[in-house]
Amino acid sequence: MPELKKIVTIPSVNNGVLYKTVGIVFLLLTSVLLASRVLADDPCKNISDLDDKAKCYEEQIEKKENEYQSTSSKLEQIRNTKNQISQKISGLLSQISVTQGEIDDLQNEITKIKKQLDEINAILADRKTSLAEKISLRNKVVRTYSKRHLLNDIETFLATNTSIGLNGFQFATLSQAFNTAVTDETIKIISGLNSEIDSYEKDKAEGEKLKGELEATQQEFLAAKAELDARKNSAQGELSDAAKKESGYQDKLEDLEDEISALSEKQQSILKQKYGDEYGSVGDYDTPTSKTPDPPFKPAYAAFSYGAYTHYKGMSQYGAKGRADSGKSYEDIIEFYYKTGVDEVDDFPDELCVEGQGDMDFQEYLYGIAEMPSDWHKEALKAQAIAARSYAYRYQKKGNCICTTQSCQVFLKSKSDNPPSRWKDAVDDTEGMVVSDGVVTYYSSTTGGYIENVGWDTYGSWPGNAYEKKAGSPWFYKAWYTKSYSSSDTCGHNHPWLSEKEMADILNAYVVWSNGSGDEKDHISPVTTSCWGGDPYSLDEMASKADKYGKKYSKVTSVDVDISNGGYTSKVTLGTDNGTVTLNGDTFKTVFNLRAPGYVAIRSRLFDLEKRN
Repeated sequence: MPELKKIVTIPSVNNGVLYKTVGIVFLLLTSVLLASRVLADDPCKNISDLDDKAKCYEEQIEKKENEYQSTSSKLEQIRNTKNQISQKISGLLSQISVTQGEIDDLQNEITKIKKQLDEINAILADRKTSLAEKISLRNKVVRTYSKRHLLNDIETFLATNTSIGLNGFQFATLSQAFNTAVTDETIKIISGLNSEIDSYEKDKAEGEKLKGELEATQQEFLAAKAELDARKNSAQGELSDAAKKESGYQDKLEDLEDEISALSEKQQSILKQKYGDEYGSVGDYDTPTSKTPDPPFKPAYAAFSYGAYTHYKGMSQYGAKGRADSGKSYEDIIEFYYKTGVDEVDDFPDELCVEGQGDMDFQEYLYGIAEMPSDWHKEALKAQAIAARSYAYRYQKKGNCICTTQSCQVFLKSKSDNPPSRWKDAVDDTEGMVVSDGVVTYYSSTTGGYIENVGWDTYGSWPGNAYEKKAGSPWFYKAWYTKSYSSSDTCGHNHPWLSEKEMADILNAYVVWSNGSGDEKDHISPVTTSCWGGDPYSLDEMASKADKYGKKYSKVTSVDVDISNGGYTSKVTLGTDNGTVTLNGDTFKTVFNLRAPGYVAIRSRLFDLEKRN
């Protein structure tokens, strides 16, 4: 570097000033040497004062370092965001109820960080251009530094330099100071450039890695979205199918209602009597449990009803007994069946209008209610007294007289005049108490274990753990073949059992019911005309009519039913000599009651079929 002698004109040796001055000179030399390599937008290139220019470059270096840190920080933030999105996608894969808003939010987040990554890549691209010049500068400095020629210490010490008036010792000192300054500044520049280059390479690698991971995350997101869409479409398809099925069943029910409405007067009478048009309560005494007679032939089939003569509303009287026997209080019983509590009315009326009796003392009227045996558990009796009082109270508030039959609630004047002590105690102990919220206090003997707006009346699984069964209701599971619960008339068919051919006759009647003309349908009635009259088809005639419509059955070989969680028999499946037949439960019940011999009947919407071999 021969030019140095022309530039350095230091009159004396002062190490502090010398180092600073030499450093400035070296910076100036490297700037001049590589001026053509500096970017046009270098903010320091036109500063003439060396101190100011050095300060400017220091500020630029600090600014770049801050920029590198900021870029690295942004990359880390993007990585965290990307990881969060991956977690969200994993979470969404386990869901089916993902909203479109959640999917859109994820897509927006991915788009946002892609935009941020593009901005960072643009910054890195600018840095790459800048670093290309700086790498060249670094390499130039390294080559220049490695090739520079300096005298060794002995040569410098013995040499003299008359042009600047220095002896050997002074010149050696100056050279040593200059060499130290040049070496320090050169190493500083090379280190700074190496650090910047290394930072760029790391950020570039991280950016490329993040880009690849983001693209993979994008694909994962799209796959997740596609899967969710497929699951959503599948669920919507199932929902649509369910809606169609529901609509279809509703249409069938409406058709069935229309068909029932179109039945002959005789057929409507048969259905009314077999199904029961009254709502039975326990009454003043326990109905004796009747054992189902053994079948007189085998194989034999019978229909067993869960409950009977019920509106499926309010309190089951046998259920209340079962609960009381299990330790439940009258408050517990009222709460379960009516879903509310008990209020004590302060200004309860003294009198009530009773049909055939005129105005009666309210308590005396209640003494005569004949709806539950007096020897039952006292908590069940109290619940019954409150339900009966609440029912009568509604009539009194409306200014109406209450009837004395099951159309209202059974009242016996003889019982009122001489009430059993346990029943009288139940009425007196609950005086003035009514069910809260004006609830209509329906009640019936036996619902079969299911009550509308209440659910299953059990302490475990149904039917084994039904409270009505626990209480010993004779109607809980019964095959009906008498005229009514209060009559033993059997119309000549003194058992509930049907043969294979008689069960097949029920199916043939169903075929005619579904396909026959109005006149043909009129012949669907019990063959036991001594009770029902009419002009029914014989079993062979019914089979012939069914054969006309392409479905004739000669015998039934198996039976099965499906019970709905809504408390009714939803489906009946019969194995026959002509394949398996599945019928809607309500339709089967209607045809069965129209055609079954004698008083054999299904008296509940919840029923089962049994086969005895």
